[in-house]
Amino acid sequence: MKKFFSASEQDTVQVAEYLKGILKPNDVVLLEGDLGSGKTFLVKAFCQLINTEDPASSPSFAIVHHYRGAQPVNHFDFYRLHYESELDQLGWEEMLNQGAISFIEWPQLIEKHLRRYYKIKIYFEGERRVFELFKIDKTNQGEK
Repeated sequence: MKKFFSASEQDTVQVAEYLKGILKPNDVVLLEGDLGSGKTFLVKAFCQLINTEDPASSPSFAIVHHYRGAQPVNHFDFYRLHYESELDQLGWEEMLNQGAISFIEWPQLIEKHLRRYYKIKIYFEGERRVFELFKIDKTNQGEK
């Protein structure tokens, strides 16, 4: 586990900079945190750092946005999904295996279907945000 502390947008951009250095095609990042914790801002900062052709925005109403670029990014927001059957209609498995880096907000329904992924838990500690980064690999039955 790696922990970051953010007291400003610039601090959160530094978290995105770290992710830029470790993420590769087909990686999945689950984002957990309350409304307003900074999940979407982190994705926006990451997309800006890797120069996607499209600026990132909140996918709350579209459920998924695809950002084109040398390294494509998928941005899912499952806030409005309540049943696993709704996932099946999205074709998520195919989207996660087409070379994009995928960020998934509100990932509770999908997490058990994934074998390898990163998870970022975002929460407030006083006036600052805490970003806890975990690398999960269930193929080896381990969690780092």
